[in-house]
Amino acid sequence: MADSQDTHENSLPAPAENQPVVQLSLLSGGYLHLPGNLFVEGASAEETLICPSMSWLITHAPTNSKIIFDLGLRRDIQNYPPGVYERLQSVVPVVVKEDVSDSLEKAGVDPAADVDVVIFSHLHYDHIGDPSHFGPKTKFVVGPGAGKLLHGPTTYPDDPHSHFDSRLLPRDRVVELPTPSSVADGADRYWGPLGPFSAARDYFGDGSVFIVDAPGHLVGHINLLVRVQPSKWMYLAGDTAHDVRLLNGTRRFAVYPDPHTGRPKCAHADKAAAEAHIRRVRKLQEMGDVEVVLAHDAAWFDENKHRFSITGPQS
Repeated sequence: MADSQDTHENSLPAPAENQPVVQLSLLSGGYLHLPGNLFVEGASAEETLICPSMSWLITHAPTNSKIIFDLGLRRDIQNYPPGVYERLQSVVPVVVKEDVSDSLEKAGVDPAADVDVVIFSHLHYDHIGDPSHFGPKTKFVVGPGAGKLLHGPTTYPDDPHSHFDSRLLPRDRVVELPTPSSVADGADRYWGPLGPFSAARDYFGDGSVFIVDAPGHLVGHINLLVRVQPSKWMYLAGDTAHDVRLLNGTRRFAVYPDPHTGRPKCAHADKAAAEAHIRRVRKLQEMGDVEVVLAHDAAWFDENKHRFSITGPQS
């Protein structure tokens, strides 16, 4: 059966004359110890994935804009909702010696005054950091449908067991992207096709940053495709997968019994949609000079972090 989002496109937008590009810098987002068997089919219960939670500063020179994609982990983990804090104590230990705000300040960027937008790939605890460090200038962009994780009876503290905190973001500074199916076709269509993806948004309108609808992992999951040279791209894939073996197809998403209900459980809320999305990301890798980065790819991080140092030269 054909993929419902497959656009049958085999190329990315060619560079325009004087094509704008962006600068990428890695920020400190902490480390997680993920039980491999909860994410990778066939991994043993003893296999631990020690991995970063990557956060990115994106600098767009034409508009003098600073965007952050994901905020990693917060340093004061006791201030997560109790359900998250318990998980970090019993299932996923974390180490956060320096958080995103610390990283920015070391580089001379004031999170309270200099950051225009924070875009969240999704609202899991290891991507939301501590938004309270950002001042009134900063807007917070979340993906389609993610607003329901920010308020209502299924969020903390109304639901004391919820992992999603209704106090996380100031509502007047939240921008929730529309669902692709809710936007009519036409000249003013919000989303449009991009390479293998049927729903992408040219954020600045100049072909330098695209927000990509990336369904499957969690409601509102989005990725970014950014142009770092006129014909070279980086694809910030968020939690499209938690291990590179899943991206290259040598392993599959794990399914395991939920310890509370006994029912089959997966790290992705909609496993079929997540599998379809990762197939599209593999197609993207075939479209020229595109570097795909998973948010928790430890090997990539160790080999490449020097290239994106916020305090040093980049290549």
